[in-house]
Amino acid sequence: MEIEEVAKALSSATRLRILKVLADGEASAVHVYKSYNERFAERKERATIYRELEVLFKCNFLVKTYKEESKEIVYRLAARSINLDLVQQTAYAGP
Repeated sequence: MEIEEVAKALSSATRLRILKVLADGEASAVHVYKSYNERFAERKERATIYRELEVLFKCNFLVKTYKEESKEIVYRLAARSINLDLVQQTAYAGP
């Protein structure tokens, strides 16, 4: 992944807060929306949270899975860290 893509994805306070919510474990979009608005003073609309989850997913920060038993899509962190190679101008998921 290019550093520019990583920087753009992480340039949003909302997306950074969503990553904090998901650091606690996997969650559905509805759960992320509710947790976000409980934890942070800046309230967001549900559509905003859904859109930001998809941005993070498309940048490979999140994994999304369909849970058959609950009939919902859940998101989780793809990795807990990102390693940047400043010489090669790339980023990759860490452990």
